[in-house]
Amino acid sequence: MAGAMRLIDQQPEPPEDGTNIEVLVLGMPRTGTLSILAAFQVLGYKPFHASMMEQYPHLLPLYMEAMQAKFEHKIEPYGRKEFDKLFLGKWDVSCNMPGSLMADELIAAYPNAKIILTTRDVDKWQHSMKESVDAAAKWKTFDYLASWDPDRIGLWWKYHKYQHSLRPVLAPNGERQAYLDHYKHINKMVPSERLLNYHVSEGWEPLCKFLGKDVPKVSFPNVNNKNSFLAGRRRRWFQLLRIMLWVVFRKLLVPFLLVVLFYLACEAKVRSWVYRQLQLGD
Repeated sequence: MAGAMRLIDQQPEPPEDGTNIEVLVLGMPRTGTLSILAAFQVLGYKPFHASMMEQYPHLLPLYMEAMQAKFEHKIEPYGRKEFDKLFLGKWDVSCNMPGSLMADELIAAYPNAKIILTTRDVDKWQHSMKESVDAAAKWKTFDYLASWDPDRIGLWWKYHKYQHSLRPVLAPNGERQAYLDHYKHINKMVPSERLLNYHVSEGWEPLCKFLGKDVPKVSFPNVNNKNSFLAGRRRRWFQLLRIMLWVVFRKLLVPFLLVVLFYLACEAKVRSWVYRQLQLGD
């Protein structure tokens, strides 16, 4: 549907000097991307990670639109101009999803960016995905609770569910094979001097050498694990529950107060009548 209006077309134009994306981290999720996010922050970069989208909820429909453009082919796909609008000139590193889903487009849009593929044993990765991302997507109560916060967590949940719905398209031969195909494709596509295959257990040395940075005097960050991932999901779930209870409480409070006031008014009238009758009796 060429020429159809897109959400991204309604966004402000990017800075005149464009967005200087220096590094694209295009490894699969659950491969240490939160650790490398923290590492980039230590090195002085301004990285953007999917975990930050809750802070920028207006970006969620845009990233979802970018994926819809790629996988549903109903609108014009995103290119450099559109990605510049997404990154807002604020960030110089892109980590995690949906970058790994838009790898080809991002590599083409930012030809001077260095590419890092965060890696992990494929079987451990698959197990981690099932225990975290896949498990969280099965929280059916999220579907109901998300409607109570449609402009923030509700948007995040819609985005998360859409990503999960793409699994048959992304992994027609299973997730394990999709993982292997992704890394094979990027390694074949990107020149070796522009690419680093990297496991976060390797620490600072190979990362800093690739980036041309001095090795920091602090330990390499070790941020993510399955428990912290699910803790984030639980935190959002309880936030939604509190929002729902507060809204319900406020809606019930006014009728309740009206009933109480009516009762008190009636009781006052009854007492007044009884008092008058007693006076007449005297």
